[in-house]
Amino acid sequence: MVYNKRPLSIDDQVTQLQSRGMQIASIERAKHYLTHIGYYRLSAYWLPFELPVASGASRNHNFNAGTTFDQVLSLYIFDRKLRLLVMEAIERIETATRAHWANAMAMRHGAHAYLKSELFKDPWDHSNDVADRAKDLKTSGETFVVHYRDTYKKPFMPPIWAVVETMSLGTLSRWFKSTKATAVKNEVARSFGMPKIEIFEQVLHALTPIRNICAHHGRLWNRRLILQLPNIKRLIHEMVIETVPSTSGTPQKQAARQVYNYLLVLAHLMKPINPGTSWIRRLASHVQTIPVAQQQAMGFPGGWQSMNIWR
Repeated sequence: MVYNKRPLSIDDQVTQLQSRGMQIASIERAKHYLTHIGYYRLSAYWLPFELPVASGASRNHNFNAGTTFDQVLSLYIFDRKLRLLVMEAIERIETATRAHWANAMAMRHGAHAYLKSELFKDPWDHSNDVADRAKDLKTSGETFVVHYRDTYKKPFMPPIWAVVETMSLGTLSRWFKSTKATAVKNEVARSFGMPKIEIFEQVLHALTPIRNICAHHGRLWNRRLILQLPNIKRLIHEMVIETVPSTSGTPQKQAARQVYNYLLVLAHLMKPINPGTSWIRRLASHVQTIPVAQQQAMGFPGGWQSMNIWR
């Protein structure tokens, strides 16, 4: 197919929304937000307000009776605030993981433990990871990196507690998983209340794309996420579990990939970092500002407010 849709002016965008049944109380207000947010970006939030799809069609484009522009805008604003809350939690978890891993490695294996290939599973992968860090650090303008380069000749790279501060969550997750030192990894996993090293590794990995969605201002609200969370036995009565077909043909139970389960895990990871955190309460209060149908689109189960973690 050849794409032949013509671009629409802001005025034409408003007219098109009205022709499809959206009620717009203030034309100027709608034009303001379409200008500063964008028609295409907002369209992800009015999709749930569209009429059911006809057989063979991808979407209807016409709106349910009574749909207003303000409803769509409110959902967009809800998602923006949700992303800020999620980024707050991920920042705390990422920072704590850096600190725990760096300290455990340093105390057991020295200030430059990350340079010792024998502490990692694959020496080839380790060499590549060190080379990537060296490349970034060579041109880094971070004050602590510049100070180390100007002051010390050996080892040529800074100690682990400095280097870990230059790692993204994805990079940190990879270094943690590739670490062979089981005692180190056990210490870190236990500090977050995770029962097994493998569980914590999978959780870190699964949080990375969520962090990227939030950092790049993507839609989080009703998203089905890519990376699978592990089944965490101690959370089994709080997680939403779905049954999916497997390659063997036997139905398999796994944590649903809707946003709720990931928020639940974030809440449990936040508690050891700050037992008195207000984050869980603030998140629960924020979720309750949207209708139940929109909570369900995030995977929130009925009666979730009565669970201990959310109270």
